[in-house]
Amino acid sequence: MGSPFERLSLPAKVESVRLFHEFVRAGAEAVGLGSDDINKLDLVLEEILVNIARYAYKDGAGDVQVAYSVDAGSLLVEVTDQGPSFNPLDSAPPDLALGLADRPIGGLGVLLVRQIVGSLSYSRRDGQNTLSFRFPAPGPIST
Repeated sequence: MGSPFERLSLPAKVESVRLFHEFVRAGAEAVGLGSDDINKLDLVLEEILVNIARYAYKDGAGDVQVAYSVDAGSLLVEVTDQGPSFNPLDSAPPDLALGLADRPIGGLGVLLVRQIVGSLSYSRRDGQNTLSFRFPAPGPIST
């Protein structure tokens, strides 16, 4: 069983992203993630949190909670908001064969997140969206 979740709730604003990065880095360091993986973790968090800040709350007022747990040698992260139901995993993947000018806006962030994290899931419970992802710990170095 993994460690208990550490939790931080802040306003769903772009200005909160830096504080969430600092918060989750404690878990990343406990798992032993290197600086390259921590940079990828920051990118994943930023993509998710900026989208929540921009789109989850129509009046611009609301909170987002980030929680992490060190679990089975990996970092489990959950990002929760109380915005309208939105499952980003239901979005069709972008057609990368289309030129940039011909491609609809959106979808690249979810594609990027899927390519970086070990697993990604969505749930809607009690009026809350939760996007969870697992960041694997570094494996043994093979020689």
